Amino acid sequence: MIELSPDEVRNVAAEAYAYLYPLVTMDVTRMQLTDTSTPATGHTTPNTITHLREFPSAEFRTVVAPNFDTLYSSAWIDLADGPLLLEVPDSGGRYYLLPMLDMWTDVFAAPGWRTTGTEASRFVIAPPGWTGQAPDGAQVLRATTSVAWMIGRTQTNGPADYAAVNAFQDGLVLTALDGTPPTTRVRPSVAPAGLDLAHEPLAVVNGLEGVEFFTYAARLLAVHPPHATDFSVLARMAAIGIVPGEEFDAAAHDPDRIAAIDEGAKAALELQHAAVARLGRIVNGWTMNTETMGVYGNDYLKRAIITMIGLGANAAEDAVYPMALADADGAPIVGEKDYVQHFAAEELPPVKAFWSVTMYDDDGFQAPNALDRFALGDRDPLHRNPDGSIDLYYGPTDPGGERTANWLPAPAGPLRIMLRLYAPGPTVLDGTWAPPPVTVR
Repeated sequence: MIELSPDEVRNVAAEAYAYLYPLVTMDVTRMQLTDTSTPATGHTTPNTITHLREFPSAEFRTVVAPNFDTLYSSAWIDLADGPLLLEVPDSGGRYYLLPMLDMWTDVFAAPGWRTTGTEASRFVIAPPGWTGQAPDGAQVLRATTSVAWMIGRTQTNGPADYAAVNAFQDGLVLTALDGTPPTTRVRPSVAPAGLDLAHEPLAVVNGLEGVEFFTYAARLLAVHPPHATDFSVLARMAAIGIVPGEEFDAAAHDPDRIAAIDEGAKAALELQHAAVARLGRIVNGWTMNTETMGVYGNDYLKRAIITMIGLGANAAEDAVYPMALADADGAPIVGEKDYVQHFAAEELPPVKAFWSVTMYDDDGFQAPNALDRFALGDRDPLHRNPDGSIDLYYGPTDPGGERTANWLPAPAGPLRIMLRLYAPGPTVLDGTWAPPPVTVR
């Protein structure tokens, strides 16, 4: 290993942490969601599609920032034994999206309403380097790691729509290329001994000490090779003993160096939390992330932050997620205040599909409330003003009367309010439209 000062060790460890954070988070999530030892929502064996048949409850904590616009269809796809065939039924024009993430959280394919249409279709999900022949009429989706996560979403217009969506979900079928059932074998864990998976993935990953984290990450690197463009960060990481295909040997470092590695990991996580406020353009107190989403290139810090606040984010062309960071006066948005957001008739979200706004606590999860309401959107019976404008209300106090239909109750403490724009229009993508500010009322 190269001789480095303690400050240099801390800096390299911080870089390595941000780079590896998505890989470790994905693997913890994979282990949890493929653990069928006890029944749990969303848990199933690899290469098996599991569906959420209704919107998440207030207690759902498996995935950060879940939506209440679509029903999820999830599968952890393991291509160790070869490619798989995905059959998709005709959705009858209904919006759906089947994004597939590699173990670095990059979306390598996103069949669905925008890209491949809504007629019945077939897709071969192929492992890296596959050169076989696809069945007639099937498109090939080339995975960039041998494990992938499909996080399907199907438009759901409230509980009354569950039955129709469930029927579409039942038509999603995953098999081997010859039509036989795929293997459901779970890969052996490479996690550190004694890793406690009893908590949500973010709590597990964020609770790892630096040495534990890098030991785990180095083992994953041997299974899921880096992207071809990662040479520079890999060269830097090698200076502290993190090399693809090799164990991270903590015993090779003296106590001071180990302390610096732990400090670097801690500093990186603190930076990820602090940098949320600087993510993307900020307009009217809202972050607008329309660049480098879904496929992150070498923007490792952004990739890590998105993993932390919204694992499974899509490419901007499929969905954009503005998040409110401050009110109209620049103050943080908190659950102890009441707010209003005014959309003039001509500035309602410009989307080709649909939009919504969701209330989360500071950790990115929905909080229980008397209305059991976590989101509002253009498919809800929102009250409109006589001029066609819409006022949305956020906070602890019911605005009363017709306005209750437009109210999202808020928990105490810092809040995350997230807009979701499905199939956003050109003015969203080019930055000429932004959400109006949130104002204290």
